[in-house]
Amino acid sequence: MIRRWIGLVGLAVILLFLSGCWDSIELNRRAVVSGMGIDIQHGEKPKYKVSLQVIIADEISGKYSRGGSPVSVYHGEGRTIFEAVREASRKVPRYLSLGHINALIFSEELARSGIKDVLDYMERDAQIRTTSQVYLAKGQEASDIVNIMTPIGKIPSSDLAQKSQASSRLLGDNYRVEIDDVIRALQIPGGGPIINGVRIDGDLQTAPTKSNIEQVNIPAILQLEGVGIFAGDKLMTWMNPHQSRGLIWVSDKIKQTALVTGCADKKGLVAFEIIRSRTKVKAQLKDPEHPVIKISVMPQASIKELNCDLDVRKDAVLNQLEQELNKLIEQEMQSAVEEAKKIKSDVFGFGSVVERTNPKVWKSLKSRWADVFAHMDVEYNAQTVIRYSGMRDRSYRSQITKEEE
Repeated sequence: MIRRWIGLVGLAVILLFLSGCWDSIELNRRAVVSGMGIDIQHGEKPKYKVSLQVIIADEISGKYSRGGSPVSVYHGEGRTIFEAVREASRKVPRYLSLGHINALIFSEELARSGIKDVLDYMERDAQIRTTSQVYLAKGQEASDIVNIMTPIGKIPSSDLAQKSQASSRLLGDNYRVEIDDVIRALQIPGGGPIINGVRIDGDLQTAPTKSNIEQVNIPAILQLEGVGIFAGDKLMTWMNPHQSRGLIWVSDKIKQTALVTGCADKKGLVAFEIIRSRTKVKAQLKDPEHPVIKISVMPQASIKELNCDLDVRKDAVLNQLEQELNKLIEQEMQSAVEEAKKIKSDVFGFGSVVERTNPKVWKSLKSRWADVFAHMDVEYNAQTVIRYSGMRDRSYRSQITKEEE
């Protein structure tokens, strides 16, 4: 009898810890947010404007589709991001679910005024994943970016994330930037984050309408646009595509890219594909007060287009082309570094290289690293190797030239 009572008491105690899904919300009662845009409204009392891109599941599946938009956008305003999000919930008939945000977009105006307060909410909220990608709306409102309808990807925020992934692999002037990356960069002394820019090219009035996806020539298209460079938590400047690629060369994040150079000593152009690359960054601390950064890039290239009469079977010709590539890559890296020096923002992480090389030297430079970075010497060295010439080592053009002669 005693054993039975002990068993019942033990079972009761166990049941106290098996609370089950007491706070669960069924999927059909959730509004899944795929994208979030944040703007700032200046005035006597500044307010945040939050735009939430919510997926309409019935329109995605197709079975119960009513022929409407696959997403809807709800707006909320508040003195804080949390207040603005909760304000938007008054317009949504379901519980907002923020755990599936693909794209977080800040307006340029907000970025220039500072993003640290916004990021506190993103890091603190249990629903939001810090692996969500971050973008800057270049010269436009973040709400405009969230509102657009895209022809290939039904969900605009997913379409944007896929574009940045494809561009990163093929063009190499941007790379994936997540919330966690931005937060980490804000903690680097004398540095700041970099965030990919995005803008709508075309008619902003047509962008949120269904007619934007019903035409062959798209009236408004969402495209990546440069990279925003921060000093601390404030946007300071934009890098052009060549500078952006220079930054990515230095950061060792190049996957593939396309480069065009001259035909050595002949008229014409040569197009190359960089198929892989590796970058090494070292610090030389002979003079602790004046560190020197040495950047070595080792790309491997393939010839994709040859618009001149060069015989690429010859080593001397390949060496000339490799030197052309080296010169171009070094120019892009130097242009990126000089742009960052102007705003005294070490977005490359050179300070971390100095710290790893000599922690004692870094300790003496840490408090004034922004000024040291702005005046430091940087040496660039590219060592390109051309691995392939495509399906042909000689162009048909060479045969035509011989016949003409």
